[in-house]
Amino acid sequence: MLQQGDLIVLFLLVGAIVAIAVRPLRMRAKSAVPWSESDGGFSGEVPGLLAAHGYEVVAGKQRVPVSVRIGERIYDSRLYIDYIARRQQEIYLVIIARSRKPLRMSGAAVRDRFLAHYLAFQPEGILYVEPDKGSVTPVTFELEGIPLPRRRPFAAYLLSAGVGLLIALLFR
Repeated sequence: MLQQGDLIVLFLLVGAIVAIAVRPLRMRAKSAVPWSESDGGFSGEVPGLLAAHGYEVVAGKQRVPVSVRIGERIYDSRLYIDYIARRQQEIYLVIIARSRKPLRMSGAAVRDRFLAHYLAFQPEGILYVEPDKGSVTPVTFELEGIPLPRRRPFAAYLLSAGVGLLIALLFR
């Protein structure tokens, strides 16, 4: 039998569960694109070169701060990304070649230069752009034996909460 106020408590609990369930969905929508997309298009040599190769630039320069702790000391560093591009629904990081720092195309050199970017953002790939040559070179990594952490589907958590609520209501 329901006591006075039980229905109010039940609605408050359901409201709290719904609020808790909706919050990660809103956070995921915000974090799905961790950069700020521009209102206008990008112009210039590199965005034009990317467009010619079928990519759409969705964000400009990004600087991602990184803190490194070694023993008791903390060192600050950062990762730089020149552009973020999209082809269909796939996201790519764009790194522009620097004349001061040429990249030797070998497995070790490419790994040392781009693996941190790949692991930090987990994009579809990295586009290495050499404006002088007019080339866009896609770089992808395949890490064998190491499963990258993927976000679990939120629907499973919501389904579990709903089943728990139904069981609680059936056995009251």
